[in-house]
Amino acid sequence: MSKLQAHNEIVINATIGSVWAIITDIKLLDKINPGVITATGRMDKQGETRTCEMENRGKKGTMTEKLVELVHEKKTVWVIENDSMGMGKMLKDPRFCFYLEKIDDNRTKLINESYYEPANLLVRIMNALMMKKKMSEIQGQILSNIKTLAEK
Repeated sequence: MSKLQAHNEIVINATIGSVWAIITDIKLLDKINPGVITATGRMDKQGETRTCEMENRGKKGTMTEKLVELVHEKKTVWVIENDSMGMGKMLKDPRFCFYLEKIDDNRTKLINESYYEPANLLVRIMNALMMKKKMSEIQGQILSNIKTLAEK
């Protein structure tokens, strides 16, 4: 099992259904995730895949992820199936998760977690020095973007 590397959470002033609709809508992924240029596939049915055209520090590539766990209005868990940017070679057993918690009728806590194991010593060092921090920053931006969309 992979190790928790980044954990972020945010309270969104919107119903759990509204937040759920945003995190399962493929058409919104480029507005949510700052690295995504375009996305195709599905994000609303377990077993489905999404393919994203990505850009990271000027480098473009693609990433295909599979939705391995989906519990309606509770959680989504994605794993990388393949990518052209090297993440699959750097990370073992990567999982990216959203957890939703209803606070009340108009407030939802959204949690974003990333799990993985560095694939080798060099990646372990990079992870300790910068990757975990960068992952947390990206997750924070993703949560902020979802909050903005949900609270419109």
